[in-house]
Amino acid sequence: MKRLLPIAVSLVAAASIAAAAFAGPSYDADGKILIPQNMDRWPTVGTTYALSYEGDGGTTLNSVRLDPESYEAYVNTGKFPVGTIMALEVRLPITEAAPAKGGKTQGAVVGRSLHVKDEKGGPGTWTFYGYAAGQKVGSAIPRSQACYSCHDEHAGKTDTVFMQFYPTLKEAHERAASAN
Repeated sequence: MKRLLPIAVSLVAAASIAAAAFAGPSYDADGKILIPQNMDRWPTVGTTYALSYEGDGGTTLNSVRLDPESYEAYVNTGKFPVGTIMALEVRLPITEAAPAKGGKTQGAVVGRSLHVKDEKGGPGTWTFYGYAAGQKVGSAIPRSQACYSCHDEHAGKTDTVFMQFYPTLKEAHERAASAN
């Protein structure tokens, strides 16, 4: 029994450290979201090419990342918990990157935003936040903007998340569900 106590204490400490690593979004005194650090380490759940609703209206390469805690929750439950943050990065394509002889790769960032399940608009709602490179805070995009009605109309049944753009996330959830 004495041997189990240090193991139990270690497990509780490890779980506490993991929980402290991401506790959902944080906000400043003005209600602006604090941009999370190390989002480049978050799992990429979707990439798109040439969607016309983001960036400068031209052809873009878009990557969406999901905070690790919410990723695990979604994979295991099929639901996004309150506090979920999805980070969208929109980049222009470049075509002349040596040694490539064709194709496109990511170039300059033309847009960034966060999609946060913060329920500021009521139960189950998400808020969009925009921010520029190097900014430490992001501002809420007004609810009158088309992004809200578009997400409600075209993804209302999937917690306003366009799951058709995230097959990797859907497949991970299906694998977890079939394993249980």
